[in-house]
Amino acid sequence: MATLHHSQYGKHRVRVLKVFRAPDGWQDVRELTVRVMLTLSEDASFSSEDNHLVVPTDTVRNTVNFLAHDSLGACRHAFTRVVGRHFLATYAHVASVDVVVEEKSWDRWRGKDGPHPHVFTHQANGSPETYGVFSREGGESLASGLRDHLILKSTASSFTGYHQCPLTTLPPAEDRILATRLSGRWTFADGLGEDALASVDERVLAAMMETFAGTHSPSVQRTLFLMGEAALAAAPEIVSVTLHLPNVHYLGLDMSKLGRPGQKDVYLPTDEPHGQIEATITR
Repeated sequence: MATLHHSQYGKHRVRVLKVFRAPDGWQDVRELTVRVMLTLSEDASFSSEDNHLVVPTDTVRNTVNFLAHDSLGACRHAFTRVVGRHFLATYAHVASVDVVVEEKSWDRWRGKDGPHPHVFTHQANGSPETYGVFSREGGESLASGLRDHLILKSTASSFTGYHQCPLTTLPPAEDRILATRLSGRWTFADGLGEDALASVDERVLAAMMETFAGTHSPSVQRTLFLMGEAALAAAPEIVSVTLHLPNVHYLGLDMSKLGRPGQKDVYLPTDEPHGQIEATITR
């Protein structure tokens, strides 16, 4: 006999852009992609033909748009809370809500006369995200993060002294390129207000980048830990950091057959297959 262990449903990729218009003619924009997943108090819609508890996913989409109109402001984290709390407050039969809010970052364009009041360019490196879990029994959990932030340093990285066996072909590297698509998530302490939430992401990323740039890397593993440690030191508002650092490989090309020195200055970029290094750092 089959048993339903867990179920949830909702709406993915609800996209919304909001324009903020100031009286002096200056404007700002915020663009979000929202995922809302609902867990109901009963699983009747999965185990039978009874749909009376199902909030249509079309309604979920409309709700996100409605809340964006009324409540979306400068803080992505605060809007995540608004969405999660709304579904719990509105539908008594919703047991928990998972919300992910991804932001597309738009930077104000600067022309020859300075910043433009209503023209923007897409800041394409990495996607900031907020993650919220809202439950009647378990309370709230809020985290922020970044996905696919491509970073590289062309020196100050090595990899030597690793375990070797008959199948090891990787040569030691005293000086190598280190590149990764940084993805991470940092979990907030409970009870933080909007002002405290708003400033965390910038400090976390700045601290991790200072560590990435300013310390020699003996391995991606060690660099990951130091970046997480720096994030915790820079932001007392967070309690843990989970980082994913996949290798983006740059393989030295042998130019000797072309009459140039061997593997020195020209590389082949490749990220398949790649090493995957992950860890969670806590206080």
